[in-house]
Amino acid sequence: MRYNISLNKWNFSIEKLNYCAKVTSPHTWNVDDSVMKHRGYAEYETTVFIDETLKNNKAFISFNAVYHTAKIYINTVFAGEHSRSGFTPFKIDVTDKIIFGKNNTIKVIVNNTHIDEMLPHKDDFDWADDGGIIRKAELQFMPKNAIEYIRAEECISSIHNDFCSGRLLIKTAFLDGSTKNANLKIMDYSTGKTVIEKHFENIQNEITVDFENLKPWSCCSPNLYRIALETDNDYYEIRTGLRTVEVKGEKVFLNGKEIYLKGCEWMPGSHPDFGMAEPLEHSIKCLKQLKNAGCIFTRFHWQQDDALFDWCDENGLLVQEEIPYWGYPKQATPLQFDIAKQQADEMVYFHSNHPSIICWGVGNELGAETEPTINYVKDMIAYFKSIDSRRLVNYVSNTLSRIENADKDDAALYGDIAMWNDYLGLWEPSDDIKNHMIRTCKKAKGMPLLVSEFGLCEPHFKGGDKERERILKERLEMYAKIENICGYMWFSLNDYRTHCGEAGENKMRQRVHGSTDLYGNEKPSYRLLCELQK
Repeated sequence: MRYNISLNKWNFSIEKLNYCAKVTSPHTWNVDDSVMKHRGYAEYETTVFIDETLKNNKAFISFNAVYHTAKIYINTVFAGEHSRSGFTPFKIDVTDKIIFGKNNTIKVIVNNTHIDEMLPHKDDFDWADDGGIIRKAELQFMPKNAIEYIRAEECISSIHNDFCSGRLLIKTAFLDGSTKNANLKIMDYSTGKTVIEKHFENIQNEITVDFENLKPWSCCSPNLYRIALETDNDYYEIRTGLRTVEVKGEKVFLNGKEIYLKGCEWMPGSHPDFGMAEPLEHSIKCLKQLKNAGCIFTRFHWQQDDALFDWCDENGLLVQEEIPYWGYPKQATPLQFDIAKQQADEMVYFHSNHPSIICWGVGNELGAETEPTINYVKDMIAYFKSIDSRRLVNYVSNTLSRIENADKDDAALYGDIAMWNDYLGLWEPSDDIKNHMIRTCKKAKGMPLLVSEFGLCEPHFKGGDKERERILKERLEMYAKIENICGYMWFSLNDYRTHCGEAGENKMRQRVHGSTDLYGNEKPSYRLLCELQK
């Protein structure tokens, strides 16, 4: 029997500042007026009683994210650490550190210093650097021979009258590495009805199941299924959807139908009261704003929480989730390759059952015309595809349009979709935006091109929300006339908190780039976005 204990009450301290407080996680200290400027080490400590009846189980401590480095101690004994990734989930086996039938002390030492051995790298990123246990934490207990994971990969052979048929590959493993007999159930998520039930002998790594007349997942019909395995002493289930995403020529197809990826990017962690520990309720408010504006696609510069992707699964919002490699170093070293591959492994392991995630991203604005960046992008795209064949993989370029690079290669051209940040006339001066854009799109001829960012950043650029409205209307008219543009991403839904912003101070430091403010209040340009996309 599985059993979880929530870890949400902590004694929090920053020794350097002689600061102590009782806090509830998810938590970041960088929105606390007393310590918001602190970058460095902080400690979380709690005491949990572990019942004697759990002693025959494996015990794990699980975090959905700690930014960015965490060292964990159980009863003063070092239990493990997670580093080089502040936004991906992780869990650590603490079975031999737990004392059953007694109170156990758990300490987590967190560090959010800007460092080289990290992606994002040092201070080379454009969002908040909030330290802390920023997402859910818990102790997990399960049988010693429990099911470790279930990963579902569909191969759809036909779709007809809103039903699909094909084969489902279910990858799994058991904690003790053994083989098991197990019952498989596939259930319609909305009705609870069992649609497939089979018994399998000696499961070890994977099983295959043929299916007929199941409902595919799409933006307008986000149909979901629960997939469960049951052994003699364990039961585990996941939720997923059946869908295909592919590129043919200059178009993108979802379930065999061409799809135009109209969208808007949202920068989470921007509410000044919560920072990167934003409650799900506020995240849902922002996601609803995307959907209400007619968006079907969004991208995240860094990895997000399972609960957020659950909402996207349930509401048909397509996502590109990215490794947060932004800006620098322009020339990836073996260290950046290694960190990126670690993060890719964690993204696929923890998030691959979300049908809403249709693309992985390997980086953003890294000097895409240079050989080191091209090599990094090619290597990471190949790596993602080697561990997950169900998704597209892309790189986001800000150099594809540069006049001086007209005859140069660009890393964006090695993705499934060429992604280009369009700041013509702004960050990139241009005397003839229309023809400049046409030349850029021709460079990606033969493949789909998606405008992965366009918008106005104040106060660096003037004109306020009126100018934002003008750019929005002008660009959408231009994009509609270029054949290989497969979609666009308005940047951004919201003004966003960042350690390097041009406006505000302390926890209010921000880039004024949005059609809503830090609190989610809507500006006129948001209403225009809704009008133009309906």
